[in-house]
Amino acid sequence: VQIVTGDTKVVARGQCDKLFINTAGIGRKIENLDLGINRIEQGDLIITSGTLGDHGMAIMAAREKLTLNNDLKSDTGSVHRLVAAAAKWPESIKFMRDPTRGGIAAVLGEIVEDRPFGIVLKEEKIPYNPDARAVSEVLGIDLMHVACEGRMLLICSPDKASNILESWKNLPEGVGAAIIGEV
Repeated sequence: VQIVTGDTKVVARGQCDKLFINTAGIGRKIENLDLGINRIEQGDLIITSGTLGDHGMAIMAAREKLTLNNDLKSDTGSVHRLVAAAAKWPESIKFMRDPTRGGIAAVLGEIVEDRPFGIVLKEEKIPYNPDARAVSEVLGIDLMHVACEGRMLLICSPDKASNILESWKNLPEGVGAAIIGEV
């Protein structure tokens, strides 16, 4: 069995509420799907599966006991159907990742680090929940740096970007999918 991931939690003494739940999944590699930063090329497009920052802002609003008149909920959810839908075009997909710690800013920053290319985002195309935006403005937090727990970022060649986008929009977890930038 190949171990492909792990997760740790560090909690200060006295801050644990007696229960931590850890889960693990076992799956099969999707044939012909070869992902890696090394495959990314100039002109590739960046797609998100939905609104960004909902999870982090929902947690922060609850933690700070903000009593705003909104219905902000975490985006926590499974991404396996998003992956399966996109995997119909394996030759065009270069990179996929969930933007958890550090949000999309951290993921995209890691991609361009020490690479001969950059990434241009189209700010008006980045989908944000208005409630998450409101909480982020109250707290002074940039949503680009906020955790998303049920979203995907995907980088693909432009030839199949519209196919992937439409396949995601046909799933409940991809309704807000959008092309947000270019390499």
